[in-house]
Amino acid sequence: MSFMEFFLKKSNSYKYYKSNYEKLRKKEKVYSADLKRQKRDLKLFRKKADFINFDEYLINSFVNPIIETPFVLQDKRCFSFMDHIGKYLRDNLSNSNDLPLVSVIMPTYNRKDIIKKAIDSVLSQTYSNFELIIVDDGSSDGTSNFLKTIDDDRLVLQSHTNNKGVASARNTGLKIAKGEIITYLDSDNLWEKEYLETVVAAFFKIDDADAIYSGQLLYKDFDDEVYGVRFASYNKPLLHNRNYIDMSCFAHKKDVCSSVGYFDENLWRFVDWDYILRISNLCKMYSVPFLLSRFYEENSSNRLSDIEVDYHNYASKIIEKNKYTPKPYKDLEKKVSVVIPSYESLNVIKNCINSILHWDNCDMVDIIVVDNNSTSKVKDYLKSIEADNKIKLILNDVNYGFTYAVNQGINLSDDDSDILLLNNDAVLFEGAIEHMQTCAYSLPDCGLVVPHEILPGGIEFMKQHVPYSDFNFDCDVTPSKLHHNIVNMSYYHDGKLLELDFAPFFCTYIKRDVYNSSLGLDAELGRHYRSDRIYSDFIRHILKLKIYQCPESYVYHKHKVATEKLKDKKDDYYYIFEKNQWEEKLAKELGYTTRPWDV
Repeated sequence: MSFMEFFLKKSNSYKYYKSNYEKLRKKEKVYSADLKRQKRDLKLFRKKADFINFDEYLINSFVNPIIETPFVLQDKRCFSFMDHIGKYLRDNLSNSNDLPLVSVIMPTYNRKDIIKKAIDSVLSQTYSNFELIIVDDGSSDGTSNFLKTIDDDRLVLQSHTNNKGVASARNTGLKIAKGEIITYLDSDNLWEKEYLETVVAAFFKIDDADAIYSGQLLYKDFDDEVYGVRFASYNKPLLHNRNYIDMSCFAHKKDVCSSVGYFDENLWRFVDWDYILRISNLCKMYSVPFLLSRFYEENSSNRLSDIEVDYHNYASKIIEKNKYTPKPYKDLEKKVSVVIPSYESLNVIKNCINSILHWDNCDMVDIIVVDNNSTSKVKDYLKSIEADNKIKLILNDVNYGFTYAVNQGINLSDDDSDILLLNNDAVLFEGAIEHMQTCAYSLPDCGLVVPHEILPGGIEFMKQHVPYSDFNFDCDVTPSKLHHNIVNMSYYHDGKLLELDFAPFFCTYIKRDVYNSSLGLDAELGRHYRSDRIYSDFIRHILKLKIYQCPESYVYHKHKVATEKLKDKKDDYYYIFEKNQWEEKLAKELGYTTRPWDV
């Protein structure tokens, strides 16, 4: 009887179970085998799957790419289906007579003891039309002599006299590659025998793909059991925060090099990440869910990841080098009323308004600010720019909260203009409104459009939305594990349009006809929050329209600046933020009632 069975039979107490586990841990030498089993059972007891089917797995992977052992039933269902997808792709490829040459590029440096495993995993592929280009980057341990002993016509050997780094080695391979498709295998990783066949089949299936990547099985060393699976549906903003794609599960068309160039030989770390980011910025890339690549963390002593550098300083340079640049956009064709509820935070509201005023298209935009009784410094600034005809202004003598202020602003807007709801702590990137308007009118079933909500680095709360993110760097949190708001994730995802079931109203584009078909935002039941949930559900379930995240629209969100200021007024903070309700006097004045379930 296993310890888990004993536990379930004898006790219903996790505390009892943990206590027995700790006793075993102290006698590890005596009970090492038993301890390993108990540790596994303890993890199983603790672990709950974040998904129950493959659709939910893809959604979860978008923000959390790694699933670690012990694998539970739901994990294994999804991994099995990924294997089945690979079979489906290969089955379709079997009908083709025109199979492209694939170039496999393998850089190596002092890997004599382990490289044979990597080479064998390539030479045993079920797809035979490939060339294996091995670039020995100045090895001194006999690797070069070993490579010369391999007799296979598909093997192409290149050597560097001196060690120049993995970027240079890969570039040497790229420049002589003859294949239409380029793949990479590091000399300390392995492929399952169907890997290349599945990669080629994926390019046939997704005929507009310039690049694809798949998932990986994660190991510590060759003799260890798998400890995890890494796969993420293509999340471009997350890729700009932290890498989740290894070159050994990445492939691209050869002509990608003509637009992207080659690996940056000035880099000693994050060479892969930099190259993939550049491809993601310029080319069409897809995630394809199959698991035929093996990644090993500790089977060699000269890995790039072992080089001691200031990780965050070096990573920030890679991110800055590949930062988002505005994509071309059309001029606004329809007027937009930007409604900004405001409370305190003078510098923040200035940045928000200035991010709109400096655009060429600002003559097509009305800025409507509704101030919820800020101090005189903020009010004086708003009145001064109102006098310059830069904004329309409503000054409230009490703090009504977010929702009521939004409705006031919309009531002041032109009857024929679209609406953009915008927090006062948000800063629009160039083209943000134009891209959202284009998205809204190019999708006939569109009800709401939201941008990428970029939180600044340093906010630990970011990881509640995107668990995999590095909170030291900026990251998009619109698609969120906390909100669980992604729907209909495509199996082969191109990182573009994303459907959501909920849009946090920090920045939301609403077409006028859609707004006119609604009841507006519900200030009675959602004074400060909840109204965005109500409105999102109304759009989807009553109007039968959809909510989309615009792939080319970016907005920087400083997050809860006004809420922090509100804490200075305890009564307002209690009713507006903690209770999300109306004081009795205000409720009576506005004709609102508190529902029995909301006490």
